[in-house]
Amino acid sequence: MCKGIQTGIAYIAVHGDHPARRHRRAPSPCYEKFRVVNRPLPAYQRNVEGDMKKSTAIRARLLGIAVLGGIAGPAHAAETLPGLDAASDAARLAQAERPAPADPATQSATPVTLSQASTLTAPLSAPAQVSAPTSWNDTYIGYRVGTNFYYPGVRTATGAPAKVTQNIGFLTTTGGFRYGSYAFNVDYLVSNMANPEAGPTNQYGYPTPGSGGAQEVYSVGRVSLSASRIFNRQFSYGFVRDVGLTLGYEFGTKNDAYAERARMFVAGPTIEFAIPRGFWNMTLGVRTESNHDGITNVDVHFNPAVHFESSWLYPFRLGPVPLVFKGFASVTGPKGKDGFGVRTTTEFLTRAYLMADVGSFVGHPRTIYAGIGYEYWHNMYGTPASEQPGTTQTSVPMFVAELHF
Repeated sequence: MCKGIQTGIAYIAVHGDHPARRHRRAPSPCYEKFRVVNRPLPAYQRNVEGDMKKSTAIRARLLGIAVLGGIAGPAHAAETLPGLDAASDAARLAQAERPAPADPATQSATPVTLSQASTLTAPLSAPAQVSAPTSWNDTYIGYRVGTNFYYPGVRTATGAPAKVTQNIGFLTTTGGFRYGSYAFNVDYLVSNMANPEAGPTNQYGYPTPGSGGAQEVYSVGRVSLSASRIFNRQFSYGFVRDVGLTLGYEFGTKNDAYAERARMFVAGPTIEFAIPRGFWNMTLGVRTESNHDGITNVDVHFNPAVHFESSWLYPFRLGPVPLVFKGFASVTGPKGKDGFGVRTTTEFLTRAYLMADVGSFVGHPRTIYAGIGYEYWHNMYGTPASEQPGTTQTSVPMFVAELHF
């Protein structure tokens, strides 16, 4: 599942944030399965958002995601990723009072960064088309933290579900080019000892808990090709602003007992909706996935699965405070059996942020953002709740901050 460009992209809200969250993978290890032989067991985990993870602000329609990469599929997901022309929606609003050019061939929308989008305050009856360059970029670093993550098979010494705290740093770059937009997010996730790194193997050949928390690197990327840009004509009708094709990936590795080596690819048609401010897009396609199971020491190649993802960004004001609401959501269907031979089920991941332009209060508008986030992940990695009771669902509030360059 896309982590959300944890941010992400729609995920990077390209999830999250690890979409997030990053946001967006293979099933988690089930240590309980080894208890029948009374062998000492390690603890395990995983994560996404990106928060695809997707900043969730302007990512390629994820989540990737996601996010949302995110974003950080898995919980990184990174953040949410931009859509066909995510940034251009906000830009058209920002310049709505400018006269539109007469030649439709020149009506290429002006891209806008997340920070720029947050300055938009007045809704319009319809977005205006403006002439402007299609090349743009928004690069930023961010941080998010949550204390209520759960992962399949990760339990305390008493067998209770282990509550994991994660500190997540991310780097996101989003932009536009002649034929569409792109978003890439990388999450670095550090767990506390509730989800330990893998230590030496025991006499039975299974890894034991290490001396520190597990660390994970998860990347989500999305590229959205716009039909309007490619064919130099408008593909809008009613509530649809544009259509196109989204291609993406999610790669991840982790040093816990499961030893994740996630490799995912996503492809599908995308619709961008004509909302007054910001952007909202949806993609319905196919996702392929391969991974590694360090517990059973096998490489897993899952069946192609139906994959749906959506990302959004909506700027507004609450009194004198400029705010932005962004995020991603993704659904991945059953993908066959995991490394333990368990048949996977449909998983759902979403990560959303409400962020304020705090930099505007210290003389640096559209640069520093901070706020709250929330991630919900049901049937993580496609693991059925019946296989790992109490550890296949995460519902966690987060603090998030971003610094845009």
